[in-house]
Amino acid sequence: MLTGAIFVSILLLLGGLVWGRIQAFKLFLALLLIYYVFGLISLESMLANYVNTGLVTLVFLLLVSSVLEKTRLFESLSCWLVGRTQRQSLVRMSGVVGIGSAFLNNTAMVAAFMALLGRSKTIAPSKLLMPLSYFAILGGTLTLVGTSTHLIVDSFVVQAGLPNLQLFDFFSVGVFLLLFGGITLIVLGGKLLPDLQVTKSQVGDYMIEAKLEAGSDLINLSVEQAGLRHLHDLYLAQVVSSGTVITPVSPAYVLQSGDRLLFAGDIKSASKLLLFNGLTFSGGASTKEQHFVEVVLSHQSSMIGQTLKSAQFRNKFDAAVVAIRRGNEQLNGRLAEMILQPGDVLVLLTGVDFIKRENLDKNFYFYTALESQNPLSLKQSVVAVSAFGGVIALSALDFLPLLKGLMLLLVMYLVFGLTHVNELRRRMPFELVMIIGSALGIAEVMMQFGVADMIASTIMLWSGAWGIYGSFIGIYLLTVVMTESVTNNAAAAISFPIALVTAQTLDVSPWPFIMAVAYGASASFLTPYGYQTNLMVYSLGGYRFIDYLKMGLPVSLVYGMTVITLVPLFFPFNN
Repeated sequence: MLTGAIFVSILLLLGGLVWGRIQAFKLFLALLLIYYVFGLISLESMLANYVNTGLVTLVFLLLVSSVLEKTRLFESLSCWLVGRTQRQSLVRMSGVVGIGSAFLNNTAMVAAFMALLGRSKTIAPSKLLMPLSYFAILGGTLTLVGTSTHLIVDSFVVQAGLPNLQLFDFFSVGVFLLLFGGITLIVLGGKLLPDLQVTKSQVGDYMIEAKLEAGSDLINLSVEQAGLRHLHDLYLAQVVSSGTVITPVSPAYVLQSGDRLLFAGDIKSASKLLLFNGLTFSGGASTKEQHFVEVVLSHQSSMIGQTLKSAQFRNKFDAAVVAIRRGNEQLNGRLAEMILQPGDVLVLLTGVDFIKRENLDKNFYFYTALESQNPLSLKQSVVAVSAFGGVIALSALDFLPLLKGLMLLLVMYLVFGLTHVNELRRRMPFELVMIIGSALGIAEVMMQFGVADMIASTIMLWSGAWGIYGSFIGIYLLTVVMTESVTNNAAAAISFPIALVTAQTLDVSPWPFIMAVAYGASASFLTPYGYQTNLMVYSLGGYRFIDYLKMGLPVSLVYGMTVITLVPLFFPFNN
């Protein structure tokens, strides 16, 4: 009876994650607290999970990565990344992004290069941006620190009383995943990726809103007379006057006080609008003591399904939205009344308090990083990157444990002024800590009360004809399906206890099953929502959902075949 109730609670958790309206950390934490209230887990065990070695390592790695994002390393590589042809660019990307993602946060890698690729004039950005995300995912499989998923799995390994995973334990299979996945992208990318050429007349770029204030010299002038007809890189697409949307806008239209003017075009040209007397950005925003910041709306944001107005965006973030882009979709009406969707690209004009807000990482993926307003100098960049490389080398040679090295490195960054406490406080991955710590407790309950045994038995029953190998494939497929449905971190959290119990039931080594979860939780190629880098490039590339299926399916098949073939070779089933 109790086992069944816990199983139903896990199904409800998965349902809530798929629904996406409630943030993942709230769902995980709420379920764990329910287990505690009903006496299914002790307070000591529950709290101990939040200081798990793997989890603490992940936190320090993410904080260190926030410093590396400010270095000149990415800037130096960006100009070289785009070659003369798409194939040449993808080859270069496989080296720079693939190998770089093995040691640096793969989200940071995508954030650093996507703006450059999105402005490519020689090759359609749609031919480059999805491979950028995929190469970051593939490269992250090379090492323990390449993706947060691997460190999450390491947290579960420590909880289970098994030896810690080492830095290069994933390399033997990961290198083939990068090689074969890269070849698939290079060979098929030209045929399967959409060719969405960006032109000056393409109005699906940005929708920029400006307001005509009372007393403006433009009032009672026609659009033609006001000089708004022939702006370089900006096109007056719509006017919202007294609640009525006027489109197309006639050159003879007479401007009225309070009109909302919606321009389509290049955000870099948006500041030209402020040269017109009485024309301000949406919400009365100006550029005095403010900065443009470009963000991608997270699929876990609490604002999904709301308008900017109903979400009280300005008060919540001390920022005004001056432009929105949603792929190549033509947006209509006032920005404040548009229903927000995952992957929307927002251009914000931020106030002085913006970077102090603690809810930024809960709602946005940044690819114009906040800290890039104050990048490190060349000398500071060399120090930061060299020190990080030294920590990685010492850890690989077993001279210094990775966690100790990252702790010392972060202290060094603080002492030399490469970061500061307020910045680290804002970058603290609170939600990820809550998810992983809670997931460890949920996994403990699943194993203690037989839920993991029940699911593992079902998998072994379905794959009985294939024996141990069939159960291994079943665990991998279960993890992949959940990764594409409820994100990679949640997939690893739910799949790990099932994988461990399956290995124990079969009386075989747990390592191939653990690796099936680790690699399966990184296998997000079929949807824009399973992995955050996929969502980051979704709107900028002008992609549709079907584009991920077309390009992601062959990559996912090659990836899966490589995992189920090579993992048992490098991690045998025999104990």
